[in-house]
Amino acid sequence: MENGIKRNILFQFTIYLHNGGAKMKKFITCLPALLVTLLLLTPATYAATFNDINEGQRFYTEITYLLDKDIITGYKDGTFRPQEKVTRAAAAAMIGRALKFDGEQREAPFPDVSRESYASGYIAEAVNKGVIKGFPDGMFRPDAIVTRGQMAIIIARAFHLEISKDILFYDISPNMNAFSSIGKIVAAGITQGYDDGTFRPEEELSREQFSAFLARALAGKFKVTMPVVKPVQINYHIIGEGIESNHHNGKLFVLKPFQFISLNKLTHEKDRVIVNNDVLRFENEQTIVPIKTGIGSITIIPGENDRKKAYTYKVLIGAKEDISASILNKHFMDLANNGYLNGCEFSVDDVQSRDVMNYYPFDPEWKGYYEGGYGRDFNGCTYFGGDSNIDSPIGAIIMDGGKIGKTPAEIKDRIGNPLSQGYSEADDSWLMYYRLEAGYELYFSFQSPTSKLNHLLYKDKAL
Repeated sequence: MENGIKRNILFQFTIYLHNGGAKMKKFITCLPALLVTLLLLTPATYAATFNDINEGQRFYTEITYLLDKDIITGYKDGTFRPQEKVTRAAAAAMIGRALKFDGEQREAPFPDVSRESYASGYIAEAVNKGVIKGFPDGMFRPDAIVTRGQMAIIIARAFHLEISKDILFYDISPNMNAFSSIGKIVAAGITQGYDDGTFRPEEELSREQFSAFLARALAGKFKVTMPVVKPVQINYHIIGEGIESNHHNGKLFVLKPFQFISLNKLTHEKDRVIVNNDVLRFENEQTIVPIKTGIGSITIIPGENDRKKAYTYKVLIGAKEDISASILNKHFMDLANNGYLNGCEFSVDDVQSRDVMNYYPFDPEWKGYYEGGYGRDFNGCTYFGGDSNIDSPIGAIIMDGGKIGKTPAEIKDRIGNPLSQGYSEADDSWLMYYRLEAGYELYFSFQSPTSKLNHLLYKDKAL
């Protein structure tokens, strides 16, 4: 609209010039007003945009902000190409313009950077100021693609970021070159990482992503903050028979990205808490934090060494889908390998019959002996101990197949091929057998190779 008005005024201006005579005198009289009108129609914030960037598009405001400041440029065809990857030369040029480096083309201290390169001046000054470095072989590699980890290093150096935030992304570790820089750009509000709790330091950076990071480094209005996630609270106290908690034994915790567990002991008796160090660690005596995706465990041992009365939790970190929405999801086998049958309240790891009976406020739907074990059925899961004694450890679970409702082909498509499969003469059914880690086993039972699941047996081979 504004461009159209301006074109119309300029057209009228041309008509006046061609008509001459009396009209010229009248036009000269009106010229100051015309100039004021033109100035009003050309605000300082106005800038052309690229023909492949539209309002409402991801990072539109960040890209147009950098364009207004002549920090980014497009291609000769008028495009920005937001999904195209950022080269080291392009990154040096954008950073250089943002920091007002002298971009005059000149010799750069690298044999693979030509003086005629559009980025040679920016590369030379960026290297001189310690923003970007070359490689051990003396090369700069101007056409190499910038990764997210390298971006963190470049921006942290360019803007002299010193304050770091101790935030845990599941895929970074202290031995990475970019580790401290990632903490600094998080503290500066330049990144949040991904929703799944990862930073993806080796992922190649697109032009739109680099523009977003650069705009956040330059202007407070674009900065982002890490999401605040309420911690999981475990309250427990030690009693004569072991431990009581606000969560029952065998309970599975599904941690959201950046969520931690807060332990709150309600008694003064001694205990010992052990975590799976592969995926969890202690930040302090009461706080357990995730360090990568996977399945972990937290075991509380009363009296420091009474493992028979230990209380164990399973922790799933970085779930890619809601494990309660579908029992047979992508985490099913991970959980099974760690003693937990998704879809049943209790595991076969450190659980006794009394734990199951005390948890439910109603009697079992069925109870009795079956194939050498004594089972109690609650909510479609039958928990089997060695006998009817309430102190008998749970060694097997039979799940009602209706909770999954899949055929053999559908199950194999979801969790992989079994170790063996075929008809069982003992109970005239089609079986699929999976041998898991730590001695756990899975048996899927069907009436035929094409029917839906009849029942699922999950057991600890040792019991």
